[in-house]
Amino acid sequence: MKVLLIEDEKTLAYEVEAFLKKAFYICDLAHTARKGLEMLGVNPYDFVLLDLGLPDLDGLKVLQEAKKLNPDAAYIILTARGNIEDRIVGLDLGADDYLVKPFEPVELVMRVKALLKRYRIAASQTVQIGELLMVSFMIF
Repeated sequence: MKVLLIEDEKTLAYEVEAFLKKAFYICDLAHTARKGLEMLGVNPYDFVLLDLGLPDLDGLKVLQEAKKLNPDAAYIILTARGNIEDRIVGLDLGADDYLVKPFEPVELVMRVKALLKRYRIAASQTVQIGELLMVSFMIF
């Protein structure tokens, strides 16, 4: 499972990275929006963890662009912006989850696992030819 963490707060970024690696995820870091978008343009990711308060671009604009570059990834917003309006906008723009800082890294990993369960189900395909029914599942 490959994760991109776009977070400018380096202490938090390294803490989350270490926790994800401990849970056996491959984790890349970007400390700016531009670097994160560059990485998304080159590498496919299963999950993108995105801070909204980035120094160079607003995270909601990054979310819109990121979804164009990697539409199959799951997106979790990690932010200090906890008001309901920001949550609604983030989810409406395509985020799969929204986690307000401060948070416990274990909660983040559990949210990733919950999304993974849903994506596994959504990634199944059924093909029927006559009486033959084939079901395939994409395993992440």
